[in-house]
Amino acid sequence: MEKELLQELKDEIKVFKEQTDKFINKELGVKEFKGFSGGFGSYAQRGAETFMLRLRMNQGVVTKDRLAFVCKVCKEHSVNKAHLTTCQTIQLHDLASSSVPNIMEDALDHGIVCRGGGGDFPRNVMCSPLSGIDPEETFDVRPYAQAVGEYLLSIVNKYSLPRKLKVAFSNTERNESHANFRDLGFIANADHTFDVYCAGGLGNNPKMGVKVGDHINPAHILYYVSTMVLMFMEHGNYENRAKARTRYMQDTLGVEGLQKEFKEKVERAMQGQHHDLEVSMQLIQKTGPSAMLDHPRIFVQKQPGLFAVYYHPIGGTLHPEKLMELYEAIKDMEDVEIRITPQQGMYIVHLTAEETKTILALTEDGATNVFESSVACIGAATCQVGLRDSQKALQQTIDTLRTQNVNTDYLPKCFFSGCPSSCGTSQIGAFGFQGSVKLIDKKPQPAFQLSILGNDSLSHAVFGERAGVILEQDIPAFLKEIADATATSKQNFTIWVKEHMDRFQEILDPYIS
Repeated sequence: MEKELLQELKDEIKVFKEQTDKFINKELGVKEFKGFSGGFGSYAQRGAETFMLRLRMNQGVVTKDRLAFVCKVCKEHSVNKAHLTTCQTIQLHDLASSSVPNIMEDALDHGIVCRGGGGDFPRNVMCSPLSGIDPEETFDVRPYAQAVGEYLLSIVNKYSLPRKLKVAFSNTERNESHANFRDLGFIANADHTFDVYCAGGLGNNPKMGVKVGDHINPAHILYYVSTMVLMFMEHGNYENRAKARTRYMQDTLGVEGLQKEFKEKVERAMQGQHHDLEVSMQLIQKTGPSAMLDHPRIFVQKQPGLFAVYYHPIGGTLHPEKLMELYEAIKDMEDVEIRITPQQGMYIVHLTAEETKTILALTEDGATNVFESSVACIGAATCQVGLRDSQKALQQTIDTLRTQNVNTDYLPKCFFSGCPSSCGTSQIGAFGFQGSVKLIDKKPQPAFQLSILGNDSLSHAVFGERAGVILEQDIPAFLKEIADATATSKQNFTIWVKEHMDRFQEILDPYIS
């Protein structure tokens, strides 16, 4: 990070502290403060007495230095809850107002930026978590994602956007970063080019992205980024926040009109700007002795003798003590780092076989299968705008099914959002639960809007269809019936439901009627 930018970011923190003091002294209302503080990656939690802070981890990468810093902060500021987000960041919760600006400033010295972690700004540039180590990848996209992240950070306080802007890079069919339905997404091709999609997104009025670039030269990606920023500023809705996302440009311009204008603006940018990009590929020199390891949470890297271990704390939430345990375990391991996933888990990467065994044992407290690695936003117990406590709903569902000894190995990953926002990415799951209410005897009861059969893989991407509203208390029983049916057939849910749609509907109907 350039010194000038670093100083700008530090100077802004002084303004944040002034505004926070005004909020604490009741000189600023909750809504007004939220509009300001979000741009610094911080929000007041429900009750407006404690705060959360979002630490942007570029492309989800947590180096040993960054991990040591997070552990130090948690200890010094008595943090008792950390949360991995679907934008590959780490949120610290229940902070005192005086702690937040101090952490922000100290974080900058470790390459961790909070600016733009929320609010109407370019967010953390996302990237496939296994980029550079996945044998199935087209090529390593992380250096390009890093370059785009640095570019957006350099302009984060230079422009006024209508709302947030999310950029993502994808390197495999798994498409963990959802590059084809973000505000701007780059999808790697086998010939070392990118296809480019824009104006997609989840939440209300979800839309798949519009293809605006076909097999483009990677050296030209910043022209597409700068064009997207300018397009959003020109056509984004500054009057109505509910429609101030890039996906509404598909409605106002039409798909063909959007493609035509985007192409024209890119061509002009390439004639008048100087954004040609050169990146250095980040090669891993470390290798390990050849070994055969077989475990559902072990991933074999393309580097000889190296492995990654997947760890998914339930709901993406973990106590800082676990972060400290992880740091102590990896601090002397060569080249080892953590990659946060867009689905609230983490990979500990670049492990030898012996190191893998150590990390595997240390992370046994997390999810044991795909279902238990389900996703949940932080929920209404913490979030000011949440309707339902998605964290509690997921935890209680897992606890209930564990207590009843239900075989959940064939259940899919579920996605819980506490409100209509997309923090829990509920629309991409085979089962998505979005915070709602249901009237029982004319009385509102805690419930979730259920969507079904969503898919985020690159070639089969589709948003889930709304199936009805289910009471929160009925979710464990509903999933138990699905678990029993799939276990009997010994088929994963996504396969089972295609062959047993009538049986699925028979199970579902009583819960949504």
